[in-house]
Amino acid sequence: MRSMQEEGLRLFREAESILKRDAQGALNEKAFNMVVRRAQEAVELALKGALKAMGIDYPKVHDVSPLFSEKLQEKRGVYAADVLERIEEISLWLSESRTPSFYFEREYGLEDAQRALHDAAFVMAEIRKFLFSEAVGGA
Repeated sequence: MRSMQEEGLRLFREAESILKRDAQGALNEKAFNMVVRRAQEAVELALKGALKAMGIDYPKVHDVSPLFSEKLQEKRGVYAADVLERIEEISLWLSESRTPSFYFEREYGLEDAQRALHDAAFVMAEIRKFLFSEAVGGA
């Protein structure tokens, strides 16, 4: 049986794979709506992985960034407020874009897709720093 930390790391690694394989692949194919959807999926999974690694059960909603920020502050004390604010902005934008991109209620373009990929990469990098730091137990 895996520990919650191991399960969290597994979710995070899957999120990295989704971003690298699926979102980047969709961008290469000019499937811009798919880039937005896959970027959202990667961010959601990465945040849930981080929560799980902290031993926190997460709700089954698409945007768990406020909970992540709250729990990270509790665990770490003072944390870069600007980084957490940016993560929350990105997660909210992507979660709000999920449905319109999925059902083609909105046609996303190259600029949107590049933003989604760039923003998701930012979130992944920040969560990676957190997950693989000594404060979480390393990995």
